[in-house]
Amino acid sequence: MKKILLKYKFPLILILFLVVSILSIYLTGLDGHIWSFLEMGNDGRFHVMRMQGLYEAIKAGNFFPVVNMSFLGGFGYISNVFYSNLWLYPVAFLRLLGMTTVQAFISFYILINFVTFVISFSCFYKASKKFDKSLIFSFVYTLSIYRIFDMVRRFDIGEVLTLTFLPIVILGVYEIFYADNSKWWYLTIGMTAVIYSHALSPILIAIFIFLVVVFRIKTLIKEPKRILTLIYSGLSSLLLSLGYFLPMYEQLKHTQFKLTNAPLIYVSQGSMKIPELIKLSLRNDLFKQNIGLLMLLVAVIIPIIVWKATPVVRDFAIIGEILLLMTTDIFPWKLFIHTPLNMIQFPWRFNMLVTILFAVVLASDPKGWLNRFWKKGVMISLTIVMIFLAEFSLITNHPAQDDSYAAFNNLDVYSIGAGQEYLPKNAILTQLRNTKHVPEVKSGAVKIKNFQQHGSSIKLDFSAARSSKIDLPIIGYYGYSSDSSTGNVSAVKMDQTNNGLAQVKVNGNGILRVDYQKTPIQKISKLISLMSFLIMIIWLFRRNRVSSKLK
Repeated sequence: MKKILLKYKFPLILILFLVVSILSIYLTGLDGHIWSFLEMGNDGRFHVMRMQGLYEAIKAGNFFPVVNMSFLGGFGYISNVFYSNLWLYPVAFLRLLGMTTVQAFISFYILINFVTFVISFSCFYKASKKFDKSLIFSFVYTLSIYRIFDMVRRFDIGEVLTLTFLPIVILGVYEIFYADNSKWWYLTIGMTAVIYSHALSPILIAIFIFLVVVFRIKTLIKEPKRILTLIYSGLSSLLLSLGYFLPMYEQLKHTQFKLTNAPLIYVSQGSMKIPELIKLSLRNDLFKQNIGLLMLLVAVIIPIIVWKATPVVRDFAIIGEILLLMTTDIFPWKLFIHTPLNMIQFPWRFNMLVTILFAVVLASDPKGWLNRFWKKGVMISLTIVMIFLAEFSLITNHPAQDDSYAAFNNLDVYSIGAGQEYLPKNAILTQLRNTKHVPEVKSGAVKIKNFQQHGSSIKLDFSAARSSKIDLPIIGYYGYSSDSSTGNVSAVKMDQTNNGLAQVKVNGNGILRVDYQKTPIQKISKLISLMSFLIMIIWLFRRNRVSSKLK
């Protein structure tokens, strides 16, 4: 029996990962109900509507939508420029196969759990070559309180996806700064995957990498090639993500958003008090952000065990402690409210880095406390039991949030998140709710008939127009064009006095056609990223062939 288990240990582990991926969210989403804190201003609804918008766009034949037209009752919301749809296509295809919103969402969660298990195990195994320690790391990390909190409480899909790919980033940092820096491309792959997951996470990771540079400065002076490979990795990531960054920059340049003009919260307001962090962590509370009991214990024992650890584990442990302190009000966040760091909004976002760094420390076991097979089994079992108990406590203490599948499927198209970040700066959501979805003549005289709208495409006939300004029932983001119109029709502009709606000026008679056209920057940047991706695939393939021949 033992020989069979050893022979088939990797397939058996994959089966175990799948089973736990399902069971670990059973209480919060597989019993005919789903625990869903989905208030209209909550980011959870926003991410579900992102999925819905992609599904509806593909169904209509638009596989790469820029504006999500499912938002705001057809007025459209340009969330796709700021949150890439790349990792949401599995949900959209599940919907196309006939699944409901909640069925596709839960299936996606199971997939994310499974992929996180596989990636975290593979990355730790790649660095350590230790099967048992890699197994511990995968369970401790994937079932960590902060990660599950992000999944079942915040429903923050962007950050959950970041947590999926974060182990690749950590592996890349390990290779560049502590091991074989010729494998810098791990960091490129990890960072690119994170960038297409969540806009803010790269900022947090950049701070982590800066701290690693500080800790390894003596080594970097002796081995400057490591800095060079870090630059290679950064430039490669930039090329692969130009298709994301340039369209976002272009839109920010042409449109004034609430995102940049009226921040909802200052970073100093989001820090935690240490007693609160300890209390919530001791309780493994999934209702509010914390690192959980297990990671709290790691934070306590790090000063005891860190001096016996390898350089990488030692540095990761100390950096983890620093980042944990940065989540609290001990750190002077008031000094950063008028800097780009204010964009992170909540310092406790660093908990995702704290979690993975502490998981590395725990799985590495510097003191050899988990040196027996049964001890490792106890650690994994304890991790599973603790997350089950935490979820059970969540749904029993907050029964009002335990919704039926039918309630979850009933989406509110005005759920754009509490910050309303991607509305024009002067737009008012309540007014948009009450605005009729028809063209509105703002000045001059004109006769309008045969108004039609299909997604982002609008068509109407106009006649007897005398310098008439017409506001259309779409938000006038940069990229909307009236070039295919006939007659005397102006370019599309944004009416800042009327919730940022698209406005055109017409004269005489003609047919007005307005649709969103991908800009040259959007097309070129995506082409560069695609070409960079293909070049990197070919390079990696040839590199692996050369390595195989040498072996």
